Amino acid sequence: MASLSPYRTPRQSEVARQRLTGASRRLGTRNPVDYIGGLIDRTFELPVGDPRYGQNALLPGFLPLEHSFSETAKESLRLDLEPLGPLASPMTRVHEVSREARKQVSSELGPAALRWFDERSEPYRGTRLSGAARFGAWFGAAFDADGLQECKVYYELEPGALDELPPTLRHVCRVAQSCLPRLVPIFTSVACGRGHGGQRVYFYHQGDLRLLDLEPLMNQIGVGHQLPGLLTTVGLILGGRFILPEGSVVVALRDTGRGIEMKLEILMPSVPDPPREMHGLIQMHLAQRPDSQRALQRWLSAMAPEGEASQAGRAGPAAAASAGDISVLSVRVTPSTAARLTLYFRPSGYEQTSSRSRPAPGAFDGMPGGVPGAFDPYAYP
Repeated sequence: MASLSPYRTPRQSEVARQRLTGASRRLGTRNPVDYIGGLIDRTFELPVGDPRYGQNALLPGFLPLEHSFSETAKESLRLDLEPLGPLASPMTRVHEVSREARKQVSSELGPAALRWFDERSEPYRGTRLSGAARFGAWFGAAFDADGLQECKVYYELEPGALDELPPTLRHVCRVAQSCLPRLVPIFTSVACGRGHGGQRVYFYHQGDLRLLDLEPLMNQIGVGHQLPGLLTTVGLILGGRFILPEGSVVVALRDTGRGIEMKLEILMPSVPDPPREMHGLIQMHLAQRPDSQRALQRWLSAMAPEGEASQAGRAGPAAAASAGDISVLSVRVTPSTAARLTLYFRPSGYEQTSSRSRPAPGAFDGMPGGVPGAFDPYAYP
């Protein structure tokens, strides 16, 4: 790809295309630009550094694009974005991401996957969206060496939308709200992978949360035996913190067909004084799973800007910072799988400066949710 001209301010889409192309080459995946280049162009048509990019619900104050590393999809290039720029309405975004997802699923994953996606997303693709809607919808995708690994849409939930969920997931959500009355549903994700799909519901927790307060819910949904591992993981990485402050907690639930998966999403901008050595603590935690530890180091190297990739491949906070700032620390458990990490990053190298001081995050701030990994639940009929 030709280098960007130093004599003009490029469109943000040009930088995004260049960064994604380089990252995919280093990580060994297919290039996302070959699949969603049009969506990238429509989303980032303003110049680099335009302050209007900060007007978004995904990463308020910054470019609305997030990368993530997942232990359950170690070799993937994963991204989430808020489409169409700051002037688009929430309903316009719903239509755009639905159209783009249907296009990708149909061409890359096949007609059975498309039928499943249409059935699961139908309640959210209509015209019902209140004036209080903040973003409407986000788009997510994961790419590996074979191409599109997963396509995902996050739909903002309207009041009463839990009634439209599949029966098992609807019941689990009601159980969650009875165990933790401060849970408020905020959005759902509908994801299609190769041969499987899954739907997840995300709840914002109002107020502080003691991690031990998750025990009744985890017992009810069949993952109570994973609580010690979750406490150990979060406690180690956050430097002994076991009470999460208001504005920092999202709980997500998914029916895998083999039990319920729970994700605890910690929004790092709302956690005061996180450990300065947090990257080192993550490496320490992953030392018990060397494959994951090596995969993260490789991912950090691949996601660093051109010229910094070799440095980013080395362990340590300075190397990790080359890939960007951690926006969300996510820990997932299932009945058969102990705590596994997903790390979301506000990536560096896109030359996007903050348009304003970052506000205290609200229910959606900095929260993409996460792309499910290798054990997506529902086989397409």
